[in-house]
Amino acid sequence: MTDKKEDASSVMAFDALYTTNQMQKLKVLLPYIEPSMQKHLAVYIKYMELQYTMNYTKRHPTTLSGCGLSQPEKPDLRKLCRELSLYSSPEEIKQLEQIQNMLQTFETVQEMTQTMNAMKEIFPDLSLDGIASPFSSSSGADTGKDENAGSSMLDMLLNMLTPEQKEMYQAFSQSPFGEAYKNNP
Repeated sequence: MTDKKEDASSVMAFDALYTTNQMQKLKVLLPYIEPSMQKHLAVYIKYMELQYTMNYTKRHPTTLSGCGLSQPEKPDLRKLCRELSLYSSPEEIKQLEQIQNMLQTFETVQEMTQTMNAMKEIFPDLSLDGIASPFSSSSGADTGKDENAGSSMLDMLLNMLTPEQKEMYQAFSQSPFGEAYKNNP
């Protein structure tokens, strides 16, 4: 439950910035008003919010840094997906989860690439040509002992992945993006 509150903090900050206590009181009173009048009061509250927002933005033409919307650092896309899922339909949530899994796989592939590059620096005699990039294609023929050692290291790293991550890794390594990455690491 606290996770949902934390994920919705930017929405709450936005709402707090563009509303007043008076409008919040009207929202609290809305269920207690006669049903035939609720529609009118709801429209009135939204009108007041729009009017207040327009006046506020005229008085404060700066960015919305108080809401966390103007962050100079790289955005956390997985966190963004979690926040969006609070307001999404079940189908949209599945799509957001797929995006999160894809982002996790990309991060894992990046970490594997960094690990392989570090191993290459530490052990310069070990030939990792067959696996220097996670997107390199392996040839069917064994060319020597060093390539077998490199292949077993790749196998070891691949065994650390979950089945879903392995599947994404395989799909990405066979895609045009994988070829582009292979040619421009």
